[in-house]
Amino acid sequence: MAVSFDDLIVLHREHPVSPERTSPEVAVAYTATVDPVFTIGPKVHGGALQTICGHAAVRAFGDSIGDPAARAEAAELLPVVVSTEYLGAPDPAEVTVLARVGKRGRRVSQVDVEVRQGDRTMVRSAVTLARPDRGEVHHRRPGAVADMAPTPPADAVSVREGPTASLFNLAGVLDVHYDASTVAFLDGSRGEPTTRFWTRPIGAEPDEWFAMIAADLSVPVVMNLQLYGWAPTLQMTTYLRRVPAPGWLRVQATTTEVGQGLFDEDHCILDSTGAVVAQSRQLAMIPTAV
Repeated sequence: MAVSFDDLIVLHREHPVSPERTSPEVAVAYTATVDPVFTIGPKVHGGALQTICGHAAVRAFGDSIGDPAARAEAAELLPVVVSTEYLGAPDPAEVTVLARVGKRGRRVSQVDVEVRQGDRTMVRSAVTLARPDRGEVHHRRPGAVADMAPTPPADAVSVREGPTASLFNLAGVLDVHYDASTVAFLDGSRGEPTTRFWTRPIGAEPDEWFAMIAADLSVPVVMNLQLYGWAPTLQMTTYLRRVPAPGWLRVQATTTEVGQGLFDEDHCILDSTGAVVAQSRQLAMIPTAV
């Protein structure tokens, strides 16, 4: 059976939890089986792990509500902020996901989520739940990402081409096409540490969960500085601003400073209407020479 992007967020509850037991000490436990398609090389993709955390927070928040009306109202909530610490790199296999509701608020709630494999905690996320933005905006700053065409042009470079193709297993469930002017590393040359690309799930339209993983889809921008190899993420925070409209998502990844050991990387994601649907910032380690 073919794997789709939606398979990433399938969670199975391990133990029934009484809706009355909602203190921070009580964890709602799930299991998830991560398919090898959700990997970069041999390890699970960091954005995929963060997406699992966001979905687990929403699921646990609803599962621990007894009143049906309140549960239906909670279904409108999304993980508008997910702040993730990466403590280890899990293999594509079964993981245990533990979610603890820390705060139930009228407009904003908070859930702590851990992803474990074996006896190790691999990922720890603090998730803020709220209703996403909608409607017209008061202000929108113009920029390079807003100037991108709504669909990839004929000369856009597919992620299935070039030196990273054999590592980017996510290409089995999503399409990524890079702006050819932002991937200098493909021919071994040096360029600005910025990438721009278009992405969408294969055979489906982007939803809120796809917008979240899009916030970590770029190759490390330092590859344009001829710094190649695995760039482990130490921490990443993603803002899910709104549910995307149908069509391609447009993404720009940039950095503010590239040091000797660390660099930051920001993603800004627009939908087909030009609305900002997600943003992220991560701190990562400079790749080691390969």
